[in-house]
Amino acid sequence: MFFYGFKFIIDLMQEIEENLGKNPDTVEKEKLINSLLSLRNIMDQCVKYWLYFEEKINELQKKYKFMLPDVLPDNFLQDFDIENEFYEQHEPIYVEKKELLNKQPFLKLESEQGINSFRRGLGFWDLAMLEEAIKEFEKLTKLEPNFIFGHFCLGLAYCQKGLFEQALSKLRLVKALSRDPRLNAYVYNAIGNIYAVQKKYDEALNEFLLSVEEDPSYYTGYFNLGATYFNLRRYNEAVEAFERAKAAMPYDWEVCYCLGRAYTLTGDYLKGLQNFKKALALNPTEPKILFEMGIIYELLGDKINANHCFNSIKKK
Repeated sequence: MFFYGFKFIIDLMQEIEENLGKNPDTVEKEKLINSLLSLRNIMDQCVKYWLYFEEKINELQKKYKFMLPDVLPDNFLQDFDIENEFYEQHEPIYVEKKELLNKQPFLKLESEQGINSFRRGLGFWDLAMLEEAIKEFEKLTKLEPNFIFGHFCLGLAYCQKGLFEQALSKLRLVKALSRDPRLNAYVYNAIGNIYAVQKKYDEALNEFLLSVEEDPSYYTGYFNLGATYFNLRRYNEAVEAFERAKAAMPYDWEVCYCLGRAYTLTGDYLKGLQNFKKALALNPTEPKILFEMGIIYELLGDKINANHCFNSIKKK
């Protein structure tokens, strides 16, 4: 029941997003914004019920002297997504939307309070309530200073909030304590993202290189590496990194799009066009793909296809 209720809300959000993308008039836009506000009020109520539920559980445990198991489900973190995307002047710098970690050493909590703060922090984080999430993760790290994953979560939450100095402090602490290659890859990637947002591309590049060195299968690190090379105008190296990302994410249109731009700037127009065509097949509603294709067709002297691409943009 709850699943379908939340799914309905998400579907409504997607519909509102699509309508906002159609450049509605002022009245229609106001209606869409009010609809979003209504959905937000519903979700706020969900948060209140969730907090009430957790508090009631604690009361029942104390009153009737029992303890619910503190072990988190095996797939708990696999189902938890973090949306943490940074944008700069050319391409997005990606942070993974997959699972964070699912390794028991990072999930051992000693206290009931620590477990509660961890759960609350993740819940607030999932609802994009960053200030509340940060407060819970700060409580967690004070209660459980040896819980490395708690410091990592706090560092990422600081990062999303734009508190980059605090984020770097926490992430460097995790880097010093961690011996796990996968976690280290995430940490280097997160630090690289902070530098990329600040347009410190040389520093970001070093972090992304360390990220994929720690875990060569970490495709998000390769995408960020490619984006950084691109911003440094090192296009041949950007191509190589994007190709590694594409091998792991062949159906990601943005990877194909970025690879197409990198190939184009190396002068390999045919490979650039090939990747733009794949990006368009994966996302036929994105006008910037058609624009890039039109430019390549013009460079190749194919005026007919160039005009077709540019005219198609006007129709969207």
